[in-house]
Amino acid sequence: MPHRSRWRPSIITAGAGVLLAATLLAGTAYSLWRERRELTAETAVRQALLARVLEDHASRSLDAAQLALVGLADVAARGAPPEVLQALLGQTQASLGFLRGVALLDETGHVLAAADPADRGAQIDPGALGRWPAAGRDAVGGFVAARSLAGLGGTAPAVVPPGVGFIPLLRALRLPGQVAQGRPALLVALLNPDALANFQQLTLNDARAAAALVSLDGQLFAVTDRADHLAGDRLPGLLTRGAPLASVRAGSEHGRWEGPGLRDAPQLGAYRALRARPLAVLVELPLAELRSQWLVAVRDLGLPAVGIAAALLVLSGVGAAALRGRERSVSQLDLAQRQVAERERELSAIFGSVQDLLFRTDAAGRVTFINEGYARLSGHAVARVLGRPLHELFGGSERVAALFDSCGADEALSQQVRADWIAPDGQALSFEIHLVPLRRSGGALEWVGSAADVSSLMRAQADLRAQLGLARSLLASSPLPMSVLDRDNRYLDVNRAWEQFTGRRRHDVLGRRAASYLRPDEAAVHDTRDAELLARGGEMNYETVWHGSEGQRRDLFVSKATFPDAQGRPMGVVVCFMDISEFREAERATRAARDAALQASRAKSDFIANVSHELRTPLQSILGFAEIGALRAREQPRLGELFTDVHRAGQRMLSLVNDLLDLSKIEHGAEPIQPERVDLRPLAAELARELAPLLAARQLTLDTALSDTPLRVQADPPRLQQLLRNLLANAIRFSPEGGRIELSARQDDGGAVRVEVADRGPGIPPDELESVFEAFVQSSLTKNAAGGTGLGLAICRRIAHAHGGRVWAANRDGGGAVISLVLPGVWPDDAAATT
Repeated sequence: MPHRSRWRPSIITAGAGVLLAATLLAGTAYSLWRERRELTAETAVRQALLARVLEDHASRSLDAAQLALVGLADVAARGAPPEVLQALLGQTQASLGFLRGVALLDETGHVLAAADPADRGAQIDPGALGRWPAAGRDAVGGFVAARSLAGLGGTAPAVVPPGVGFIPLLRALRLPGQVAQGRPALLVALLNPDALANFQQLTLNDARAAAALVSLDGQLFAVTDRADHLAGDRLPGLLTRGAPLASVRAGSEHGRWEGPGLRDAPQLGAYRALRARPLAVLVELPLAELRSQWLVAVRDLGLPAVGIAAALLVLSGVGAAALRGRERSVSQLDLAQRQVAERERELSAIFGSVQDLLFRTDAAGRVTFINEGYARLSGHAVARVLGRPLHELFGGSERVAALFDSCGADEALSQQVRADWIAPDGQALSFEIHLVPLRRSGGALEWVGSAADVSSLMRAQADLRAQLGLARSLLASSPLPMSVLDRDNRYLDVNRAWEQFTGRRRHDVLGRRAASYLRPDEAAVHDTRDAELLARGGEMNYETVWHGSEGQRRDLFVSKATFPDAQGRPMGVVVCFMDISEFREAERATRAARDAALQASRAKSDFIANVSHELRTPLQSILGFAEIGALRAREQPRLGELFTDVHRAGQRMLSLVNDLLDLSKIEHGAEPIQPERVDLRPLAAELARELAPLLAARQLTLDTALSDTPLRVQADPPRLQQLLRNLLANAIRFSPEGGRIELSARQDDGGAVRVEVADRGPGIPPDELESVFEAFVQSSLTKNAAGGTGLGLAICRRIAHAHGGRVWAANRDGGGAVISLVLPGVWPDDAAATT
């Protein structure tokens, strides 16, 4: 594939147009940015200049008024006559046009003299004009909402519109009088805020700008009409951080700010503090106005630039589109040529890789094309077969030759036939040949076709038929009744054993629903099981009951398994069942026999318990009389020995009766276990002392090996003592005289307490190690010589089981037996929980 350059003419043209447009727009944007900066800077310079002019005017006005008050105070302090002072006050007001009035007040607020006749003789609150300065000094008071001093007098001051008032400029002095220092007095000049505001408005000469004279605490003294507030209003926002008055109070004499000011909207303003007075002048212009002026420049400069840029983009786009169309045509032509070459290679590879034969013939059946499959099958080159009739490739098959002879040129149709091929190794192959007519321009007829090797398919079909035959043979020869169901639960096949068991013929049930001949309740069981098995697949076994047509009842064991379809999903069920009626009958008979045996065992136990209980009373009498007879026959040895023998036999009889009663009580639970936390070591030591006479009588030695730590168990102490006593008594009975008995107790790794009693007696035959724990059973080595009842070890095992333990016997190396007892141990925390 030829390399396709990334930098095509269309891309270069489009890129150049975009670059020129971007450059133009960037230059315009920079110019507009510079325009905005210069406009802001010029406005700020103008605002600062206006603030300086207004500050100078306000300062000169206040200075002129102050100088006038100084002169008037000097005249009044020298005791000038009232008419002279009155004339001077009038001249002062007339010469200073920004004053509303000038007056002299005593310390009580009485107007002694005034330029305005209405103010003369008025009585006002001395503090209404603000705090009086010291004698010989002056001060500027706060804004007073009144037209004159007369408006402050009387009990009801005159009401004036908002924003109307005056700014008092105060000068304190002392008038000559009887007091040595003179009487305190106050000269006040009433500055007209409107005069200051008019000058501000004329100086601004801009209907969008605003200016004001403001005290440092935020009160407006004089303000133009473009401001959102009136004279006398207080604006706390001017004192916030970054606001103009906050900067003045911090020591700045002049500067600029951006943000709210005399109006709530964002402003661009300049401020300037008055010399030697706590006042400042503010001048501001809305930022929106600056933005409007800048937008005019944007319109005049930006819109033409955007239009030119758009024109550049359109022209470059049109040129790029024209070039792209030409490039697309060239590219499509190249692509079509590459696709044709690729298709030729693909077809060549496909024909070469196809295992079947692909061929083309003329109307007479002579081969004009054949793929490489022929070379693989025959071992010869493809050129060898070109021009030969197609039927010669298949051993001169007449059926293949007949394909071309049976149809004329006008009635050629697709045809199919099967033919044999003899491979070079002599193997016979079967091919399925398909022919399709192909008409060329001009009406010429050709044939195209394929020959597929179906030898494996035919062998697989033969194998399948053989497997199906085997499956039918297995089904027919099975001695168990079997059937095959489809997904709709209908019979596909049954074997002869099924016919014999059910009494129904195969041809009568095929296609019918399974279990249709059963009772409704039995059929529902089988249908439910089949639906469940088909839903999940696998196998299923269950037992059920079947009733025959003659009413006979049979127990059946049913086994079912699904078989899959081509997609692996269950497509049917194979059913096999077995008649287990005789087995269940035998099971029921066995259960009845076991119940009868258990009943007989309970009756025997009850009989033994009753008999043993009845025997205890006469045995007690016999033992009593034998003891009395032995005492009275002391002087007759022969008679005394008889009574002693009777007493010894009675004791053995009483021991047997007691053992029988204990065994009966344990088996019937007549005396339930009363477990408590006990240490096994004291019980073992007590038993050793109790059995010491028996040990001494037979010259036996008892070696005890008990753990140093407590061996705590949860047990009934009397029963546990009885268990240990029987084990030791058993060892004493079977140990030879002078022998040694070993008693050991310890706690194993699992926390259980393990007790072992070992002797050197005759031992126990290996096949009797378990049976000696049954009632009335003794070892064959000792039952004739040692006596006993055969109940001791049986009682031991039952007591051990009642405590959750176990006991067993084993033979020792070197002779003798060892009886082992294991009881669950109690850990300290278990013991605490139990208590």
